[in-house]
Amino acid sequence: MFRLTPRFARRILIPVSGVIFVAGLVFSSAIFYSGRPFDAKAAIISDLESPDDNPRGYGASAAGTAAAAILLAPVAAVFYRRLRRVRPVPALIGALMFALGLGAAIAVGILAPFTRGYSPVHIQLAYAAFIGIWGSAFFHFIAAGANRLLIALQGGVLLFLAYSYFVPEFFNNDRLLSGLAFWEWMLCLGCEIGLWILARTVEGLEETTAANPRSA
Repeated sequence: MFRLTPRFARRILIPVSGVIFVAGLVFSSAIFYSGRPFDAKAAIISDLESPDDNPRGYGASAAGTAAAAILLAPVAAVFYRRLRRVRPVPALIGALMFALGLGAAIAVGILAPFTRGYSPVHIQLAYAAFIGIWGSAFFHFIAAGANRLLIALQGGVLLFLAYSYFVPEFFNNDRLLSGLAFWEWMLCLGCEIGLWILARTVEGLEETTAANPRSA
């Protein structure tokens, strides 16, 4: 039996979730670009998972998104179970935001076959997924007493997400760096890295507690 620990989350659940997510996107991208020249600006995740824009390949990325989020659900339990003993309020907020983000990501994958274009529901779910997961990491890092620079970075990304939500014209696709595809992929990569670092941070807290039980 595997024990649900921060180490298990860091070594197994988070990496496997990331591999499944990326594999689904890569498979969908291969089909998406099979009849057109490659253009990185066109690799918008919402388009890869759209039955309108990618009718033969959207299923792989949609399924990968839902499966990756489901695999991360136990990670949310690991973080909350450990961090509530340190700082219960930010740990609870982080857990609730993690649940929001994962629930939204699962819904994006499940509802993909019924999505037509950039529907309001899809846009709200996509933002909820990113804000939920990044916000969860932000509050969990606070609960863990992580490095202030790391916390500030997480907060900065949340501000960027809020800005891009209210000023969508930021994504004009004139260049790669102003394209929606680039920032979607970077945010997904950042989620994976942030969760891995968070798991390592929580793992370190457990090691410290085991070495000095009075610190628990």
